[in-house]
Amino acid sequence: MRRLRFDVPLWHVFLHREARELPPVEEDDKPARQLEDELFDRLFAGGGEPLPHPDNGELAAWSEKLHATCEQLPAFGRLVEECLGDADAAGSAVETLMAELAPHLKTKPQDANDAALRKVIGNGCEKASGTVADQRETKEALDGVGFRLPGTGSAKGERFEHPSSRFLAARLKNDDRLRRIAMLAGKFKRIAARKQRSKVKHGADEITDVEMGSELSRLLPVELAGLLNPRRKLAFLRDLIENRALQYKLEGTDSLGRGPLVVCLDKSGSMSGPSDIWATAVALALLEIAHRQRRHFAVLSFDALVKHEVIVRPGEPLPESALFVGCAGGTSIERVLRRSLEIIQDSDGAMKKADVVLITDGQSDGNNAPQVRQVAKEMGVTMLGIGIGVDESDLEPWCDEAHAIQRLDDIDDETAEKLFTL
Repeated sequence: MRRLRFDVPLWHVFLHREARELPPVEEDDKPARQLEDELFDRLFAGGGEPLPHPDNGELAAWSEKLHATCEQLPAFGRLVEECLGDADAAGSAVETLMAELAPHLKTKPQDANDAALRKVIGNGCEKASGTVADQRETKEALDGVGFRLPGTGSAKGERFEHPSSRFLAARLKNDDRLRRIAMLAGKFKRIAARKQRSKVKHGADEITDVEMGSELSRLLPVELAGLLNPRRKLAFLRDLIENRALQYKLEGTDSLGRGPLVVCLDKSGSMSGPSDIWATAVALALLEIAHRQRRHFAVLSFDALVKHEVIVRPGEPLPESALFVGCAGGTSIERVLRRSLEIIQDSDGAMKKADVVLITDGQSDGNNAPQVRQVAKEMGVTMLGIGIGVDESDLEPWCDEAHAIQRLDDIDDETAEKLFTL
């Protein structure tokens, strides 16, 4: 499609307008919008097709000057690499660049100072790069959450869908709590991914048989002895190259991705603020594990009562309502654990042998704790307690294992190991 100085594919123009929620393309698009289409094309596709007979006019001249300047700047080249093939990223980058360039586009291109223009574009590229990075981190952090988008409701009920990057950016701009949850959840998801990789790497630790292969660390001593015998050395090397050397077969002693995950989030009044943000971010990291391993996932929000609960089947998004349960009232650990066991019991086997994670900053009368623990044991359910501002001993009556949290801006390695390898 003809723009100022470049022929931009109509599909790229459509992607640009969709990413930024702009009006559809028109024949009489204003020159500024056409310039934005050109910048988007360069960022999204890595280049552009010059028109044989470009338009005249001040913005057309600006287009030529801007594109020539961009080609000289390493910062722009890096930005292209970051946005290549990503319409949301390219759209955000265009918006940031145009905001930086807006004051300069009011002057005549021949009056622009080249050094000043390069500095402005370079600064714009750095800002755009940061915007793209934040956008991707946010999208990753909230990837498993379904939001109620405008116009997606139906007569049968609400629909929760994965939002666009622009929708998320707008929500985060006006919701500091959600923004802080997303930032912390992104960090916890990366920690969880490392723990899961470590679990897989070290999962094979039991010798179960002998097999053929070429992994030096697992070769049988009789094979290694061949290196010392001149007559057997060549035969050994041949077997090693052909993956026919005898080696130990190793298997893991732990199952990777066992049963469903049930997360009990304390929503009592004392949890309001950083504690609630930390707990919600942990829940999102556990949701990521459940999604990757095709496990059922449930969240129960409680104070003195269980006031919100949701069960997410593999592949389904977690409704955003689970993130916005208010904090008020007291704390009843017994009530939420009993409700968790009821849900597991009533799931017709779908949530058999679940792991229950209790995150709380409160205490409860433990007189009935042995009874709750016994029911959980008979069902094959394990319970992990995470205490915020309370001693591990306060949760031990209720849980198979308990850990105390000291910081709310991170997660210690021992707790992460237990949480993210469930």
